[in-house]
Amino acid sequence: MVIHLLGTIVAYTVYIKLASLGDGYLPENFIEAIKNYGTGFDSIRSLWVHAIYYYLGNFLPGFLVPLVLGQIVAIATWHAFRDAYSQINHQLFWICNLFPHFLIWSGSSSKEQIVIILGIFVVGFVAKLSFTTQRLTIIGVFLICFSLAIIGFIRPNYGLIYFTIFLISLFAPTLNKIKIYKLSVVEWTLIFSLPTMLVIFFVSAFTSFFSKHLITWMYTVKHHFLDLPGRSNRYDIQWETVSDFFYNSLWGIPQGFIGPTLAESISKPIQIPVFLEGIVYLFLLCYIFVKLLKLAHAFNKLRVYIFPYFFVLLVVVFVSYPYGIFNPGSALRYKQALHPVLFFYPLLIFAYFKINNSIRKKL
Repeated sequence: MVIHLLGTIVAYTVYIKLASLGDGYLPENFIEAIKNYGTGFDSIRSLWVHAIYYYLGNFLPGFLVPLVLGQIVAIATWHAFRDAYSQINHQLFWICNLFPHFLIWSGSSSKEQIVIILGIFVVGFVAKLSFTTQRLTIIGVFLICFSLAIIGFIRPNYGLIYFTIFLISLFAPTLNKIKIYKLSVVEWTLIFSLPTMLVIFFVSAFTSFFSKHLITWMYTVKHHFLDLPGRSNRYDIQWETVSDFFYNSLWGIPQGFIGPTLAESISKPIQIPVFLEGIVYLFLLCYIFVKLLKLAHAFNKLRVYIFPYFFVLLVVVFVSYPYGIFNPGSALRYKQALHPVLFFYPLLIFAYFKINNSIRKKL
């Protein structure tokens, strides 16, 4: 709770003077925002989030609204990990909780703050449903469906990942009963890769998606960022054809997790700490994913939980990476909405596996 309190204070006293706090849903700007927002889906969800901070701001003036919601992030984290904390690698846990930009964006008014709160609740609920004796209740179903609906509304692409891990928690026990855990790693890979390749072949051969709609979407994403006055905008990215989409993914996906490039950090030294944080972030992410893969390789009953999660995560990140390449500040902000599912969910898998494995050995 203390570090999230500091995160909000730093966000509104220091960070806001150095960089933009994203959309900045200030309660006092809500009435004016109603006049300026359009009628598209993006405008509706932004206005909806703005309304949340406006109505809460009637009771909590200044930045007390994001400060209180930041405390809810802390409480949600405690609630998700309280039963498994003794079995978690504490250094790993605290590194995941102490990323500066995670504290800033979970402590400032933004779509990410709301998604983080609900996302922590979802991953905690899903982990207990998957690896403990917890059973679904009417209240539990309502809360999880409500959380998934809000996440899906605010961040539709990221909402797919949260929805996937919930479905996995529901159907994994049944799938393991029919011996699906006997499938090898190669067979799991083929299950996901072959249908994906067939879908891509069908779409490219029999529709105009790759020749028309994808390029139109690329153009829309590009101008969504470059039409706005961002001090860190990248204007020199080749972004005209389908091949540009695939080529830029090779650097765009890892760079989206890092933020600014090395060259940008050298030319603007204030970004060097951000670059170093991004390097640690990406390294830790790779470390956790390698540990997950090793766990899935060694214990086949966990594969039904891990491989579908990996596949959907890879697809969503691949499709979403253009939103982070034109402005590193936006990349830093958007990735925070995935923080619970990228870091907290694997940590909970490790912890509950360790607990259950210890219980089996004692029995």
